[in-house]
Formats: sequence, C-alpha cells, structure tokens
Amino acid sequence: MQTSIGSTGITTSVLALGCARIGSTLTALNRRQSLALIDEAYELGVRHFDTASIYGQGDSERYLGEALRKRRGGVCLASKAGQRLTPRQALLAHFKTPIRMFAARRSAFRERVAEQRARALPHCFDADYIARSLDATLRRLRVEHLDVFYLHSPDASVLADERLIDRIGALQRTGRFRAFGVSCDEPEVARVAAALESVQVVQLALEDTSESRDVLNVLAARGKTAIVRGLVARAAPASDPGVPLAERFARALAGVLGWPQ
Repeated sequence: MQTSIGSTGITTSVLALGCARIGSTLTALNRRQSLALIDEAYELGVRHFDTASIYGQGDSERYLGEALRKRRGGVCLASKAGQRLTPRQALLAHFKTPIRMFAARRSAFRERVAEQRARALPHCFDADYIARSLDATLRRLRVEHLDVFYLHSPDASVLADERLIDRIGALQRTGRFRAFGVSCDEPEVARVAAALESVQVVQLALEDTSESRDVLNVLAARGKTAIVRGLVARAAPASDPGVPLAERFARALAGVLGWPQ
C-alpha cells in the first residue's frame, strides 16, 4: 500500500523499516545478514527506510547505501542529524566485531554495553555541524539527496533558532533533501514542530492523549505528515492488570485516531 508525504510529492509505502539496530554493536546480524534483511524488506514491499547519522556508528547508513544503491529511484530514504556519539562510543566503533562476539558469550558484559547505549547522547544543533552531518550522511548512503531530513530529538528552543532554520532551508534549496522534518521525543516539541512553516514532516510516538491528538490535528490542517515510530500505551488499569501489551497498543491507537474501541 502506498501513501503520499503531505504535499512534498514523495510517494512511498505505508510501512517503513526503522534501521536503528542495523549495524549496532549488540545486533546479532553481521553485514551480510543486515543487507539480506534490507533486501527482504524491499521484496515484501517496504519502500521507506528510516535511519540516522548515529545508528550503528554510521554503519546503518552504510549498509542501506550498499543494499539500495541500484534501487534509489524506488525508495524513500530518511535520515537524521543532531545527536552525537560520545568519545568512548566513537572509539568502540572500531572494535565492534570482537565486542559483539564477546557480548554474545557473556551476558554481564552485554548488559554493561547495553547500559552504556541507554544513556542520553550529547546533541549538537549548530548550523554548521548540521550541514556537515548531512553531507556525511549522503556520502555513507551513496546518494545525492535524501527524501526526508530530520533534526534528531531537538528541544523546543532549538526550533526557535532562526539561524539554524534558515541554514536548513538553504540546504534544502540546494537539493540535498526534499522534505524537512523533526523527529520528536516530547509532545511539546512535536506541537512546536507541527506549527513551523518550514517543517513538512513530524516523526513521533503516539499516545492516547489530547496532546497527540492536537498534534495530528495541526498537521492535518496544515497539509503536513505524521510519521509514527511507535505507540506509547498507558498502563493497564489496576482493575484489569491482565490486558496484553498488544491490546493496550491497539487501544492507544484507536484513542488517538478517534476509532471506536
């Protein structure tokens, strides 16, 4: 099934493959298996591939570029900039294979690596840094342009930086990407992003809350697109603790979209 991304002229599949784990240190898949996974997703009809500069210390973009190099015209490529690796993470990227092998054998070591990964990452939304990050992404993906370029988890103050927004607009006019988006961690940031004239796509996790519904309404009213990367289901009521997680997700989605439950 195909869908359009707002008024951008981009047509793609309804479902996207999120590539955060491709190339990751703790992912069991090696390069060959990662390429096979991307190929399989394509054969199943997925035409939207979502990655970021930091995913897999850049290997996510590299593997996508390799797997999709002969299919560029038929896919929607989205990536993000703004998050950075810590110096330790950047160093460990050079030892990813032995770390992965050791983590597979030692659960305690695997847990320590997972704890490191779970820590908040540093950000940089300096306009020059974002421009350099975008160019590095294009090189890793082996493409001349992205379909969607996101700021990666900014706070609301970043979106008020006129120099940054102007620079992003200038980059878009050079043809480096077709649509500008914001990948949001907080409902307040999603609401601010949805109201910005330059933003065409907002990526967010939906919740069964008035805040999520407000964001969707603003996007729809302005002809913009929401890319849903997940659902945040409210906990099951104490009176009904046995409600399966999948059912809670379904209820959350129904609540956000106004479907009968």
